Amino acid sequence: MSSQAEADETALVDAKPSSVAQNDGVSATTSNALQEASISRIQLLLRAKDDTSRFVALALLKAVLDDQAKDGGGDNQGEGKVKLKASFSEEGLLRLWEALPIKFLDKLLRAGQGSCLSSSSVPTSTTITPNGGDAAHMRDIAVAALHRFTTLATLVSHATGAAVLNLDVTDLRPLIELAPEQPLSMNVLLNAWLHGLLADHATTAKVTTTIKKSLPALAAAFKGTDGVTLLDFIAKLLRNAEAIAEKRHIPLPKADPAWMRPVASFVQQLAVKRPTAVARSAYTHAVAALLRAYPVESSKLLWGEDRDVKSDTPFAYLLVSMLLVDLRTTLPGLLAQLNDSAYADTAARLASAFDILSAFIGYLVRTLEDNDMKLSLSSDDLLRLRKSMTETLSVTIEYLRDRWDAAVAGAHGLQPNARSPTAEDYRFFSSSLDAAGLPLAWESVADVVDRDSLVLASLRTLALWLREDDNETLRREAAGLIDMLLGLYVTSAEDGNLDYRRPVLVALEGICSVESGSIGDGDDDTDTAYETSTVTILLENGAWKILTKDLLASLHGASPGTDLTAAAARGIEIVRVLLPIVENERPGTREEWMDFVTLMAAWPGPEDEDKVFREAASISAECRVAALQLVTALVVNAHPSICRRYTHSISAVVGLARRLRPTLAAAKIGAGQSVSLAEALLDVQSALESIRA
Repeated sequence: MSSQAEADETALVDAKPSSVAQNDGVSATTSNALQEASISRIQLLLRAKDDTSRFVALALLKAVLDDQAKDGGGDNQGEGKVKLKASFSEEGLLRLWEALPIKFLDKLLRAGQGSCLSSSSVPTSTTITPNGGDAAHMRDIAVAALHRFTTLATLVSHATGAAVLNLDVTDLRPLIELAPEQPLSMNVLLNAWLHGLLADHATTAKVTTTIKKSLPALAAAFKGTDGVTLLDFIAKLLRNAEAIAEKRHIPLPKADPAWMRPVASFVQQLAVKRPTAVARSAYTHAVAALLRAYPVESSKLLWGEDRDVKSDTPFAYLLVSMLLVDLRTTLPGLLAQLNDSAYADTAARLASAFDILSAFIGYLVRTLEDNDMKLSLSSDDLLRLRKSMTETLSVTIEYLRDRWDAAVAGAHGLQPNARSPTAEDYRFFSSSLDAAGLPLAWESVADVVDRDSLVLASLRTLALWLREDDNETLRREAAGLIDMLLGLYVTSAEDGNLDYRRPVLVALEGICSVESGSIGDGDDDTDTAYETSTVTILLENGAWKILTKDLLASLHGASPGTDLTAAAARGIEIVRVLLPIVENERPGTREEWMDFVTLMAAWPGPEDEDKVFREAASISAECRVAALQLVTALVVNAHPSICRRYTHSISAVVGLARRLRPTLAAAKIGAGQSVSLAEALLDVQSALESIRA
């Protein structure tokens, strides 16, 4: 170590180098001279050839910046004396920032991860070495020095600082123009805007306006770049803003082609090239966020015929094909990464890919119903995508089966009462020497299966495809997931878990459309013992009790925090699943199913002005009529001897149908729907009265 470095290091230990004892009346000239001397000394050490001097310089720099960050004039040094801070001007800070040795900072940040610092580069007059706690000290010094130069990003990471930026700063052009060169400026905008959306309504309105004005300028600033940083920013902004808007019941900024079209162009540019892993992740998250926040506008930009990047292959075909390939190649080995640090990022990317596929399937269905919607794919393109989609979803079924078995079931088809304990039980068993036995399953240390967003996203895509595509083979494969589907349906009601109920119902609707078949290989006559109808599998796993219980709950809709519209829509889906099962049951309705008739008869029925009709009149009315149609199917298909035992219940349901008819006229629903539902209620009433007679 040089003698000058030793002297500087000694000064660092013995005194605070950023302050010297001065009289209160010290002149501005003296202060400027002190500042210039401090800057020159630190610059000199930062530019030294040996790492020891550089390390001392960083320590001196941190001390100076720490002292400058404090409020007030300094600590009292006795009467008449104070410490004078070397308050650096903006020009001085920029000089120090430019003098920072990037390679040396990288060495310090990697200290302890290998022989990043040679023994000759370690300060020899101290106990600092690149191992153990001293390595951590080196990293702390490097991080602290960098942290002090990001003051603005630090301020807006808190609500108070974000409020100042949102309310008092009217011109964001410097940050926006700097964004392509300095991504940290985008972190400033992101933190400030998200904190603003969480603030009071006045601030929220101002932030929404600011976002609307700033996004087109931000997209324009990235013109001529690959746009990866912008896409990453858009994904984070929209994903978080949508969650905040849903929670606070506030609108998102309106869709604007001025920034959405450039963003779509960046996605297209990356997709037509050979994208890197970082680029692929960025545009996958960005497209998923766009489709969730602005489904109509984004679908036209991404799936329609209009596109900015010229290519022989339609962009919709290219993007979907790339996503399907990514899923097919990643899912088979994903379970082995369940407890790796990389799992979270990989699962998030795949979940976004599945969300995009779900949106694409929905767009395909809508194009069949709306002639004004355009699709850039030919019939050959659609056939190729259908084959690729089927192969990918078959791999998805295998992954979901293995994921569920590893987490809960222990083995395919194992009965619920013989399954492994929950993840919470596992943690208890693993720390107990007196446990009777360890569970068969293993699970993620971070998220159990019913809280894994990848499971929900993949199941949503699978469910839509099972319902819309007449692929008997894939539906039979999916029948092997019935125990998983019902297990997820039950856990959806628990706090903190994701809501799987609607996707499960859509999937069951598709699976149960298989008229007959098995989850085995139907071509092998020796395998007939394994052949079981999908409906039988469904009922053996307790589907009737699970679904009818939820249907009754959706009719009441009175529990605190219930989303009445979602509950009523779920009730309609339940009837769609159960009604064909009841109508096709032979030799007739099972007697245990008739309990639902009794429970419906005990329901007092709604009032015209009840909460459900005020908040979700149309869909709630449809749900109630659907439930009565299920009751009618049960009664009509039941043996007469069973019906005689339920005479009083049937009479009560007839009275319920009579009372519901006037409420349809009072409810705020369309005239056409009101007439249709009234006719359905009349059919219910007539059918039940004929049986009762």
